[in-house]
Amino acid sequence: MSARSWWEELAEGRRSFERAVVLLLTTAYPGLRAIEGAGGDRGEDAVLRLPGGRRHVFQVKGFTGRLTPGRRTQIALSLRRAAEGSPDRWTLVAPLTLTPAEWDWFDRLGGTYPFPVECHDLTWLDTTAAHHPGVQALFGHRRCAEAPRAVPPALTPWPRVADTGPADAGLAVDDRGAVPGYVARDADPGVRARVRAAGVHGGGLLLVGDSAAGKTRTLYEALRAELPGHRFVRPAHPHDVPALVAGIAAAGEPCVLWLDELGPWLEDGRCLTAPALTELRRAGAAVLATLDAAAYTHRRGAEVLRRLPHLLLDRRWSPAERSRAAASPDRRVARAARADPALGVAECLAAGPWLWRELRLADRAGGRPRGAALTRAGIDLVRAGLDGPLPAALLLDAHRPYLADSGGDVLRPEPAADALAWAGTARCGVSGMLLPAGGDAWRAHPELAAAADDEGLPVHPFTWFQALGAARDLDAMFTVALNATRHAPSIGACLWRALADAGVTRAANNLGVVLADLGRHEEAERVYRTQADPEDAAVLLNLGNLLSATGRHDEAVRAYTASGTRGEAKAWNNLGLLHRDRGETAAAEVCLRSAALAGAADAEYNLGVLLADLGRADEAMAAYARAYAAGDADGLTNWGLLLCEEGRWSEAEPLLLRAVAAGSGKAMFCLAHAARSAGDPYRAAYWYRKCVDAGDLRACFNLANLHRDEGRPDLAEPLYRRAADGGVTGALLNLGLLLARQERLAEAEPLLRRSAGHGHPGALFHLGDVLRRTGRRDEAAAHWKAAAEAGDTDAAIGLATLLTGPADRPCLRGVLRRAAEAGDPDAGLLLSVLATEPATEPVPEP
Repeated sequence: MSARSWWEELAEGRRSFERAVVLLLTTAYPGLRAIEGAGGDRGEDAVLRLPGGRRHVFQVKGFTGRLTPGRRTQIALSLRRAAEGSPDRWTLVAPLTLTPAEWDWFDRLGGTYPFPVECHDLTWLDTTAAHHPGVQALFGHRRCAEAPRAVPPALTPWPRVADTGPADAGLAVDDRGAVPGYVARDADPGVRARVRAAGVHGGGLLLVGDSAAGKTRTLYEALRAELPGHRFVRPAHPHDVPALVAGIAAAGEPCVLWLDELGPWLEDGRCLTAPALTELRRAGAAVLATLDAAAYTHRRGAEVLRRLPHLLLDRRWSPAERSRAAASPDRRVARAARADPALGVAECLAAGPWLWRELRLADRAGGRPRGAALTRAGIDLVRAGLDGPLPAALLLDAHRPYLADSGGDVLRPEPAADALAWAGTARCGVSGMLLPAGGDAWRAHPELAAAADDEGLPVHPFTWFQALGAARDLDAMFTVALNATRHAPSIGACLWRALADAGVTRAANNLGVVLADLGRHEEAERVYRTQADPEDAAVLLNLGNLLSATGRHDEAVRAYTASGTRGEAKAWNNLGLLHRDRGETAAAEVCLRSAALAGAADAEYNLGVLLADLGRADEAMAAYARAYAAGDADGLTNWGLLLCEEGRWSEAEPLLLRAVAAGSGKAMFCLAHAARSAGDPYRAAYWYRKCVDAGDLRACFNLANLHRDEGRPDLAEPLYRRAADGGVTGALLNLGLLLARQERLAEAEPLLRRSAGHGHPGALFHLGDVLRRTGRRDEAAAHWKAAAEAGDTDAAIGLATLLTGPADRPCLRGVLRRAAEAGDPDAGLLLSVLATEPATEPVPEP
């Protein structure tokens, strides 16, 4: 473990630490003004006045070690107070070495403010103090005259490249600190060769390209692949560079100086200089930087740029790159690969979040309310199904309800021309909210439509009708109506009706399906019979489904038969299921075999279920095998389950494992159940946990039972609660019993009451037992009597321990007689004992 830094030791005395830091800041930032914070510092310990009235605010915290939740809260509160003064930059100064997760948290916190938020950590304090030894001397720290200017290697706090995350390199991350999946670029071999050479011999690489071309991600992936053991040095501020150069030169181990977007580091010609590059090369360090193409053009005469070897990265992706992106397992990347080729995939991914955030902020007074409404209309027209250019006239017409919903004229919306110009302005590469499509037409940025989908925002009802009217042909109209049906079935019905009323018989068939799904059966039947084509096999199939669902089975049989004879294989399948449900198994088998021969998707599986129910296991397994061969994983599962039922476990297991590999959750459950039946609780628990992870609440209940039987109530209880919360009512009873065994009777009682309310056998008996144990004998007797009269022999025996008085004998004899007749020997024994008692005055049975 490395020795503590002098700054960490000094932080034990708060006032001395703050004075030392402020003095060091004053030497590093001439003109800095310290602020006395005794009365509340408002998140400001020092302020640097910048030209034009701008302010750079510093906040000093003497935190060492880790950023605990309490410390994070303090930092967040200080930043919030400072933000009230509208600073142009805010810097936290603390003797900390942040972990990647802590840097991610700090970057996310800063990303919520409109000004840069940065941290001068222990690295900055040590390296800056190395240039100002007088500050340390004033506070009792002396350095040897021959000591190096920079931090000794043992104290170097810079992380290894392998220990960094995307946020450490300046990449935008989501709420989980993740970035989209990386897609190999055509330039990767050349970039990585240059990075590898710089890491071995010293030197650098400048990657140049348009905004959002993917420069930072490409260079960072090359760095992670080629130089994982190097120290990663990323300055927090341009003024830090000279001190860091000195620290790297003295570090004694390979380092990488990371300068994402090089422009600010060249601001005054003193932050990064040609002599500094020479010093870094001699030290064997690598300098890796990126620079926007526009900034490169503006600064290409700078000596530093002439010294750094550079490569170009094209914003547009090649066909090979797009092909790789389209095959990415990351849904966002694959979606971006399908966007307009004029937009690079990296640009699409980067632009989406920025554009979406700006759009949400624009929809307000003082913002761009009409521009936001135009953009939202364009997004929803695309989501509705229009895939071609959107004329400006359509956008202007469609945006009105969006503007009205936001507040209308109260927001003082900008003129239409200004709104279109704002929405079409390029903000990231060539990306704007609306992309020019030639003439007076536009396209909505594809990532904005995806963002609206991801947030589950509904398409405005008015827009569905606008989209239907703007569709260029009948196929496009069907696309709009189908999308409406998926997202808003009632609106979908209106669109289908409009098409059906115009004489489109295919639309009438779809209208009938939607009306039936909405429960409007009479309307659906009327549409099938009067507006759809009565000879169409699909119409007859849907009519048969409707008649079957409403109990008109004989009419359904006629409709299915007519559909099947016209070539609709699914009609024979549905007719077979109808016959099966009516107990007509021979007719069901004939229909299902006909459906299977005609290629109906589920027919072989349904045939297997029928044959298994009839006890014809070998034929059922053959049907399941054919279903699996046709691509139905459930067929494989049921095949394996039949083998398990016949005790052929060695044959069943490989089939079930193949079904699991094909994505069958039912097969996992079968494996668990079979393992438990075979007396292998460990293997059963393994598969039950897999099912639980997949969200199967039955498995949650069964795994709880397994833990209970193994004597692990601590593991069983949370699983029972999860299953009960998910609607598995059997978990109520078992959890109640588990708690009752632990004498947690007050917790058990409401669970057993709920279980009894669901009608679970035994729940009334166990509820009565809990009531008896808590001294409520009369309530217990009432529940046991109700349970005994319902046939619970245990309750009848329990009642005998409570009804001990002579007046209770007739009632007790009645319940014991019923229990004895049900075959309970104890009830018969108690009844015989009662028969030997002397006769008493008869009391009418209640």
